[in-house]
Amino acid sequence: MNPFKYGTIVSGKDFCGRKTLLKQIIGYIESSQHIVVLGERRVGKSSAVYEAVLKCKIGRLFYVDLLGIKSIDSLCRRILRAIVVLEQKTGWFDKIVKTLSYLKPTISVDPITSMPTISFDASVEMKANSIPEVLTLIESLGKKRPLVVVFDEFQDILNLQEDAHEALALLRSKIQFQSDIPYIFVGSIRHKMDEIFTHHDSPFFKSAIPLTVDPLPYEEFSRFLKKKFATGQRKIDDEALEKVFKIANNIPGDIQQLCEVLWEVTSEKEMISLDKLKNALELIFAREQKSYENYVSLLTNIQLRCLMAIAKEGGKSVFSVSFMKSAGFNNPSSVQRAITRLTKLNILFESGGEYRFINPFFRAWLSYKG
Repeated sequence: MNPFKYGTIVSGKDFCGRKTLLKQIIGYIESSQHIVVLGERRVGKSSAVYEAVLKCKIGRLFYVDLLGIKSIDSLCRRILRAIVVLEQKTGWFDKIVKTLSYLKPTISVDPITSMPTISFDASVEMKANSIPEVLTLIESLGKKRPLVVVFDEFQDILNLQEDAHEALALLRSKIQFQSDIPYIFVGSIRHKMDEIFTHHDSPFFKSAIPLTVDPLPYEEFSRFLKKKFATGQRKIDDEALEKVFKIANNIPGDIQQLCEVLWEVTSEKEMISLDKLKNALELIFAREQKSYENYVSLLTNIQLRCLMAIAKEGGKSVFSVSFMKSAGFNNPSSVQRAITRLTKLNILFESGGEYRFINPFFRAWLSYKG
């Protein structure tokens, strides 16, 4: 069985290192301190939080993923679904029915699991005044048994645009009085999380302690990966493993994905060397080609030229003469417009003055296609 996992939260034997970070998170949970956990996508933020909650053993995890929310209605429904998942008891369903009667809740029994489920009238749109109500339900849950509340991809609350400030204000107005419940806000887009937690006019200004999740150190993570390969009587040489880290930009989730396909294209008792990386990347390309082609179809010729140049030259000096020559541009404004569009499409992101691919294997595919 392939031991490499990616794209999901991992714990226990599948979780690697981060002892200092775990100790910090556990300490803040035990003191009911709100924290902000920052880091790039797939770096392992959610897994670190999950592992910390498991280790501290003082509260149940109440997890809400806010990725892609577009309205206050979707925000409230995500929280309500999380309540239903956590508390599968008729008594609690009755409380939800009474609190949110205008949503016409319907209780039924799932025919497969025999567990009670609850649904809400889709024609009724939840407005801002519903936010305090659903937060009150969380507070009630916390009084029964201790909770650790995690809002993942919290920066996407800014997708609410003109409603974002009101939503944040209403969330903050309730959370600040829930002193026994630690809230953990996880985010992967730094400038948006900064807008929420460090701007003076934000309701969440200085409301939580920031922690940053960095890529795992090479020595620690490489030992972990070698042990995983050894479970299938495989060995990977240092040169190939270093190349894996480089291709994946040192991001643990992407490294695990590349190791997963290396496992698939090799056999027991095989030494994995550089020559196997080509086979592994070709398997990733085959799996993801449709999404790559979809990205390309959304781009103008100018945007594609800019993207190809970043794939080839890197994204550190996108306004330099050499970069613009490589991309076929004559002025920086064309590059700026193209990069703005590529960032909005979530193809690129900016980190430390460098524009990087969100999916490093898309970059590799562009270079491969050349």
